[in-house]
Amino acid sequence: MEAFSELVAIIKKLRSPEGCLWDREQTAESLIPFMIEEVYEVIDALDHKNDHELVNELGDVMLHVVFQAVIAEEDNRFTIQDVLNNITQKMISRHPHVFSNRVFDTDDDIHRYWERKKQSEGRKRLLDGIPDELPSLHKAYRVQSKVAMVGFDWDNIQDVWQKIREEIQELEDASHTQNHQELEMEFGDLLFSLVNVGRFLKINADEALRKSTDKFIQRFHEVERIAQEKGKDLQNMSLDDLETLWQKAKKGSKNQEKYGNNTQDK
Repeated sequence: MEAFSELVAIIKKLRSPEGCLWDREQTAESLIPFMIEEVYEVIDALDHKNDHELVNELGDVMLHVVFQAVIAEEDNRFTIQDVLNNITQKMISRHPHVFSNRVFDTDDDIHRYWERKKQSEGRKRLLDGIPDELPSLHKAYRVQSKVAMVGFDWDNIQDVWQKIREEIQELEDASHTQNHQELEMEFGDLLFSLVNVGRFLKINADEALRKSTDKFIQRFHEVERIAQEKGKDLQNMSLDDLETLWQKAKKGSKNQEKYGNNTQDK
């Protein structure tokens, strides 16, 4: 707590007339992109299992939490103590099976209780509280998860597979038209259905796509490295030659996944 209080004091000092010009100029809104970036850097450190970076990045996120609270206190809106009190009470009230004698039989029962609790705390509709700014795939996942809690869901995964086949056909049909708006909507419906099958498989589509994209980037870096070693320019290579390099990079990455990487994270 002393370390936390010291951090709060530092931010207040930086915001004071004797502090830093950049820190004084910041507003709650101007800090948003920086806070988002720091959260993604935490995710990156977790993905790479780099504890040294994770310590740094968690500290940066905490910095932004305190920064926002200090700005709010300056405007007489709330204080960091209000933030701490609120989250403490929220954790206690939403875990009666831990802090009181309430008993739940399954995880689903716990989640249903949480949703009812949130609505009793002021949310009027089930889907209130899902931020508009969430990445679209994750937003779809949260929407589907919430409505499933009240029984608005497919009975089994086979129904979802059938829905995906229907959406693929509708997308293909729309591709033969000149209506771009219809094509976009059908493409979105297919993505929404794919998120649904991922949910049934306990897979978060946004996380899965992020990891697959990162895997592609790493393999393409390897393609570039191999081409450079051979003294070749990717732009002047045929598709067949590029595919040969891709398969070599793919094989190398699979071997690395199988036997591990002895190099330390940088």
